[in-house]
This record gives sequence, structure tokens and C-alpha cells, in this order.
Amino acid sequence: MVNIGAFTFQFDQVEDRIRLVGNLDNGQPRIDFWLTRRLAKLLLDGGNELVQKTSRRVSESPSEFKDATAQFEHEQAKAVLEASNQPVPTSAETVPRLLHRVDFSFKGGRYRLRLFAHDNPDEVAAVSVLTYPELHQILHLIHTGCEILKWDIAEPFSAFAGNVSRLQ
Repeated sequence: MVNIGAFTFQFDQVEDRIRLVGNLDNGQPRIDFWLTRRLAKLLLDGGNELVQKTSRRVSESPSEFKDATAQFEHEQAKAVLEASNQPVPTSAETVPRLLHRVDFSFKGGRYRLRLFAHDNPDEVAAVSVLTYPELHQILHLIHTGCEILKWDIAEPFSAFAGNVSRLQ
């Protein structure tokens, strides 16, 4: 099992998948996964639900403001995101594994992600512990990949996405 301390995402239009790279340049063992459209949607939906349940600010908001509060927190986390657009180096040693499942848990104000690969679905391939802003940033980067790959998946925490008004 690999402990992921840093995430890198590459959006591969040929494979029509998101490449999730754990520990690209931080000196820890590197691990690569392919993230499919189906799993990306499940992660974004699950992340949205998890935030609704675990954010103190969201849970204490009146029901009519919960979505807007979650969206505000998501926008705050995106604003401090430090990301680069450098290409991800590949080699014969870094063959991506198909990501089968990601389990989220929450304890002590931190989120634990356990990643399972398709080739061994009962064994944890990697684990990562994230802060609340880091979780939002990961979800944002996954959604960015969805947009680049034209997967037509709604942005997480978009409180007003369903309320489109038209002037006629």
C-alpha cells in the first residue's frame, strides 16, 4: 500500500480517462491510476454528499442555504489551489492501474481516501489523508478533467446550476 502525499492529474483525450498520479515529485513511491468517467461522477457526487454531512458550516446552515454555503467553501478552496500544468513524465515503470473504487471516511477533521485497483479490488492499493480544502481541490481537479474530456458532468457544489433563468 502506498501513502499518497501529493496528487497530480493528467487528462488524456486519447484514453478518454483521467490519469491520477500519486507522489509524482515528492520523493515517495509513485503510483498511477486511470480514472473512468463513471468513477469520476461517483467521486464528485460522493464528495458533495460527504461535505454536506461533515462541514460544520454547511451542516449548521439553514436548509435553504446549505448548497450555497458548500459552494462558497468550494470556491474558497479553489482560490488557494497551487497547481502547475507541467506534463507528467511516463516510463515503463509507471503503468497506470485502473481505479476500481475509492472509499471516503472522516475522522478528526480529516478525510481519508482508500484507493482500490481493478486488478486486486479487495486490497487497498493506496491511501491518502486530506484536509477539508484539499478534498475540495481534488474534487475540483477531477471536475476540470471531466470538462476537458467533455464528459458533461455537473460541477460539484454548484448550488445554482439547476436555477438557470432566461430572459425572453
